Amino acid sequence: MPPQKIEIFKSLEDWAEQNILTLLKPVEKCWQPQDFLPDPSADGFDEQVKELRERAKEIPDDNFVILVGDMITEEALPTYQTMLNTLDAVRDETGSSLTSWAVWTRAWTAEENRHGDLLN
Repeated sequence: MPPQKIEIFKSLEDWAEQNILTLLKPVEKCWQPQDFLPDPSADGFDEQVKELRERAKEIPDDNFVILVGDMITEEALPTYQTMLNTLDAVRDETGSSLTSWAVWTRAWTAEENRHGDLLN
């Protein structure tokens, strides 16, 4: 990345902290894929799974094609994070860096990973 672009990202560090990181939820409050599926420990689990399968039968094939495309992009997530980590201005040097861009990258990656888990 050219030095002038690195400077732009570095100059936006405080802005990102004040305007982007404030939008992130604490980890314990983030949605999880199982939030959208029947609870195996609940009464009526088998019936809920049956109902879910019945509803899924009505989904048009075109929608399944879209879901497969979404799954492919979600599976490429490690590549996206790796690419972000090649950029000097936003690199997460340690995997737990506290810079605004590193925190955002990890949160974004976790969110996208949950999408992939739910689709799978």
